[in-house]
Amino acid sequence: YAESETSLEHNAGGQESHVFSGLHRVQHQDSFFEPIPLHGIESRLSKDITRYMQALKSQLKKNEPRRLLAVEGITKIVEALWPRAQIKMYGSHETKLCLPSSDMDFVISLPAVHKNAPATAPGDLEGRNAIIETNQKVLARRLKSEYWLDQRSIKVIERTAVPVIKVSTKDSRSRVVQLDLSFDAKEHHGLEALTMIRHILEQLPMVRPLVLVLKQFLLDRGLLTAYTGGLSSYCLFLMVARYCQEQAPSWNDCGSLLMGLLDFYGNFFDPRITGISVRTRQYFFRSQEAQHSQQQFPEAQGWNTPHQNQFPDLTKRNSFSSKPHRHQPLHRQVSFQSTQTNTSQFKSGKFDPIWVEDPLNPGNNVGRNAFRIFQVQRAFSDAHRALVASLEWDINSEFGDDGEYPLLKCLLQNEDVFFAIDDPIHLQRP
Repeated sequence: YAESETSLEHNAGGQESHVFSGLHRVQHQDSFFEPIPLHGIESRLSKDITRYMQALKSQLKKNEPRRLLAVEGITKIVEALWPRAQIKMYGSHETKLCLPSSDMDFVISLPAVHKNAPATAPGDLEGRNAIIETNQKVLARRLKSEYWLDQRSIKVIERTAVPVIKVSTKDSRSRVVQLDLSFDAKEHHGLEALTMIRHILEQLPMVRPLVLVLKQFLLDRGLLTAYTGGLSSYCLFLMVARYCQEQAPSWNDCGSLLMGLLDFYGNFFDPRITGISVRTRQYFFRSQEAQHSQQQFPEAQGWNTPHQNQFPDLTKRNSFSSKPHRHQPLHRQVSFQSTQTNTSQFKSGKFDPIWVEDPLNPGNNVGRNAFRIFQVQRAFSDAHRALVASLEWDINSEFGDDGEYPLLKCLLQNEDVFFAIDDPIHLQRP
């Protein structure tokens, strides 16, 4: 098995207690005990993640015909309205970071003649109908005439940086395909983000399984929707990528990384004073965000090269032997910095609940709407504690390495996703 940071500590009484490290690469100097493999305990958690990934891939493959029909239908509708328009896909389905319930994202590029701003009032010699509608409303009206789309699901959201039309296909609950349609604009960075995410996944392959497990974890708890205060998929991806940037490039144990990430963001990270930057590969003080956003960093070094962090090391551990720490409430004062920061110094985005820098636009905070970030952290902390308890139970159980007890079950609230994702009977449940 791969070398794990779950290790055995022999105390004075000769009994064994189990110590789990948070896997923060900058903390290795305080690893008092040498890492010893625990007969594949961490590997079984990784095996559960692998099983989940295989089941997810199988379900997505089953859904592929319906998605292809949706792409074909949307293409015909758009080309009927604007024959020279280009329709491209971006988002999680293109990066293979999607769940069966994930939306399909489309961006529509129109010729320059259609990009003029619509008139707000008719001319003196024109009638009421001369007012030009927005492209979103024109497309939404056409969508309402399509029999294969659910008319009640059509929503035009225009009061955002990038207006979007949300619609879903008309089908049974388990077979519905969600569609998000937007138009290309200066503020639209979907296609640029697609290229960046692919580069990161190529250099940090462990990001993919972690993101997929955490997306299902947050979705089951209603914390994966940005406009309801949860984390957006893009924000979650950047948080996971930043954590993986701190790990050794050769580290490939998904289970250990998952536990370390839950421990770090759930028990140590303080979003009020610490920002996250994948672009510069570092965490930074939010009070210095203005200077940080102007910092240049050579991208040629790649996304997986750790940056020399400016924060002191973390020494606190949640471990098998530290009973009080495992069940105590989450303390929000624990953070990267050892001294108090004057919150009056905060300027840019000082009221944002968490600061996650957009690598494509350093001044943009993709976590500005995540006002339920403390609920997300509490969920991460509880999940880490449940995993630690599951590991402790598993090592003392009668099952051996081939035991059937699934360690990942304590994370996924919807067990059907993990155990019966391929079972059509489960998929038809209301």
